[in-house]
Amino acid sequence: MEPWLQPEDELAAPQMRDLHTSLQQALYWARQHLEVTPEEALWWEPAPGVPSIGARIQHLIRSSQRLAAYAFDPAADPEQLAAHAAQDWLPSRCSKQELLQELEATFRQIQEQLRRAEPEALQQPCFVGRKRLPVRRSTLVHHIAEHASYHAGQLIVLLRLWQAQHRT
Repeated sequence: MEPWLQPEDELAAPQMRDLHTSLQQALYWARQHLEVTPEEALWWEPAPGVPSIGARIQHLIRSSQRLAAYAFDPAADPEQLAAHAAQDWLPSRCSKQELLQELEATFRQIQEQLRRAEPEALQQPCFVGRKRLPVRRSTLVHHIAEHASYHAGQLIVLLRLWQAQHRT
């Protein structure tokens, strides 16, 4: 059953529940389609400059880790995080299982950080990027889920394109 249809955790504040559900839903879509992606489709690029499914998942993992660092780690170094961003789209050629495990671990960690956060703290600003733009923590966590959903949709389209081109 999709996460948004599952019973809610009555112990959590409504905003916390919504953020958890959004993260779970994005992970659900990515996992559901990554699990049925053939290994040979993982690093296939449909055209020059169009990143593969694997590269998108890799970017999703790393960008989610960076955004979570801004949201939950007051000592996060914007210069160091920006330097890591340059590596997001370089194909690592990891296996599907390795990517799936890292994706799930990343989202588990973000959800755990969210669980530990005080609801009031989510209303406080954190500072994002080299420009240190002020963003409310809850908005940043919401963006992690939005961003993951965006790339999950791309993963679905790329998988369908690969399937259409490789029918036997």
